[in-house]
This record gives sequence, C-alpha cells and structure tokens, in this order.
Amino acid sequence: MKFSASQDQTASALQQVVRVIQPQNTMAIATGIQLEADNSRLHLSATDLSNHILAEIPCEVSEPGYIVLPASTLNDLIHRLPTATFELSTNSHTGRASIRYGRNTAVINGFGQDMLPEFPQIPQEHNQAITLTPGTLASLSRELLFACSKDDSRPVLKGVYMKITTGKLVLVATDGSRLSHSWLPIPDYLDVEQSIVISPKLLSEGSRLNATESLTLRFGSGLIELSAPRLTFTGRLLDGQYPDYDRVIPNDYVTQCRVPTADLRGAIERVSLIAAKDRSTPIRFRVESGILELSAEAQEIGQAKEILDCPTNGQDIDILFNPAYILDAVKSLDSEELAIEFSGLQSPAKIRSTDQSSYFHILLPLRQLV
Repeated sequence: MKFSASQDQTASALQQVVRVIQPQNTMAIATGIQLEADNSRLHLSATDLSNHILAEIPCEVSEPGYIVLPASTLNDLIHRLPTATFELSTNSHTGRASIRYGRNTAVINGFGQDMLPEFPQIPQEHNQAITLTPGTLASLSRELLFACSKDDSRPVLKGVYMKITTGKLVLVATDGSRLSHSWLPIPDYLDVEQSIVISPKLLSEGSRLNATESLTLRFGSGLIELSAPRLTFTGRLLDGQYPDYDRVIPNDYVTQCRVPTADLRGAIERVSLIAAKDRSTPIRFRVESGILELSAEAQEIGQAKEILDCPTNGQDIDILFNPAYILDAVKSLDSEELAIEFSGLQSPAKIRSTDQSSYFHILLPLRQLV
C-alpha cells in the first residue's frame, strides 16, 4: 500500500476513530487502527469488539492495500507532523509502515498481514432511518447518561433504553434509584414500533459527532448505527429485558415548588459541602408556603441551611435526598426555572423544566422514619 494524504484531515479522522479503542483490550490487534486505501479514499477503522467506527478521507493512492498500526503511536505521530502532507507506504512482508514527511521518515511496526476482526453491518433492507439535528445527542447525553447504572450485576441498566414509535423517540436511563426520561419527535419514522437498549458509549461518542452536523440513525439485526458524511459509528445492542419504568413515574403530586435553576443549584452545592464530608449525610428539603428550605447536618462536621423564596402548591413536606443525586438532576436541566413535584414522603419526586415537557427526572427519596 502506498498513498499520500493531508496531515490535518488524517489527524482529525484519527482523533475520532481512536476514541473507540480500549487500550487494555486482551486482543492485541484491537488496540490498532486499520488503514485501507483504494479508489482515492483512505478508510480508517477501529473497534473495541462491541463498537466499531469508520472514517473516510480523500487521498492519492499509488498502491491500494491495508495495514493495522498501533493506535497510540500512529495518532501521536500524525498529530505532530510539521508538514501539510505525508506519504505512507507499507511492506507486506514485514508489516511495517514508512511515513515520509518532507525529508524525514518514521517507521512504525504494524500487525503483519492481519486485519481487524470483521464487524457486522446492518443489512441494507433495514433502510428506515431517523435524522438527528446538530446538538440533539449532546442534550440527550446530558439528560440521560448520569442516571445509567454503574453496577455490573444488571448489565441492561448500564445502557439507555430506546423506544421508537411512529413520530416519537423515547429514551430512558435508570439505576434503580433515579430515572431520566426524554423524548423527541421523529415525524419521518413510519415503521413498526421497536424497543432496544444501546450502550452509553454510543450516546456519548455520538454526541461529539453530532455537535455541528446532522446524524442518521439506523438499527436492525442487533446493531445500531450513527452516520454522518465520511464517518460511521456502529454498536451492538445490549441484551436483556429493560424494567417496566412507567410504574415509578408519578401521575400526580401532593406538593410542588418552582425555583430558579441557578439559585437551587448553588444552594445545593453549598449545603452539600457538609454532606460531602460524610457520605451518609442526606440533604433535607422542607417545603412550606412560599419557601424551600435546604439543610444538611453531620455530627462531626457541622451544619448548613439555605432558604429560597419560591411559589409553592399543596401541603407542607419534609423529605430527604441523596445530595449527589439531587445535584445531578438539577445539572441535567437546561432551563432558567425548574419545578419539583413531590408525590409523597417516601414516593418518587419529579424534577422538570417549567418551559418544556420533553424531559424529566424521577428521584426516589431516602427512607426515613415517619
């Protein structure tokens, strides 16, 4: 193989592709990036065996071919090249790649004639696609990923549940103590209703690809695919039955308060300084007519209390929350004002923006003697 390519285009493609690689992967070749040149295009691909990413850039191909090179070495070298272009040639017998830039040459030892493990693709007959406008996945990542479980005992809860229906895409994440729920319209989807569970990596990495340009989402045969011009990210779906989350979403509330998001976040952060010193310390929310009082007390540390004036409805309530969880919930909202709806002393609370209804968060309170 022999080709010449732009340094900045190659560096940009490598920066996207290298993110899927797990350096600790026990399969050595899976720590590499495959370069394949043909028809004036350079294809760069990588996999962690659960996900696969493919990028494509233009290049001048003298001899078509392929090679797999160590990701870290290749990425670091290309990013540091001082020239606008470079030439890469391979020796099919030794598995080495020579990279010429100006009068200089670097040689990288590759993986011989081996190729990356073949990753499955979605059959072409699965042609129903969903278009995601720029920034969509960034918002979904902020709203959902923090609520995914970190516990290996229930792997399906480590993913994000996705329900696709005519005109609507619903996404849910839960770890059993909290739940994030979001949806967005998909007017062009007219296929059958489907439910899948995707890995959080696909959502987080997809948000980077979706930052400035639209993405196309396709799924089928146990796979999900995100594609943009010159870039495709494919991931395996997670196995397992997702729990019936609808039953924990309260239909009504006994108490509601509305408060500026920035004011509440600041108050939680300050009161949580006490709770953070003793992880068993909860944060107390007390709602009375016209006020929301937050407090925390740790016997060996101290105590803190803040009072926020805010509109309230319903009965007085005194309830305990995990300070980290309530702060995560408030941070997930992108609005000037939020509403907290309490459905009972030991029942789930709903936290949502007051200016839109496409996203809300459900948080279980800490158990307390009543």
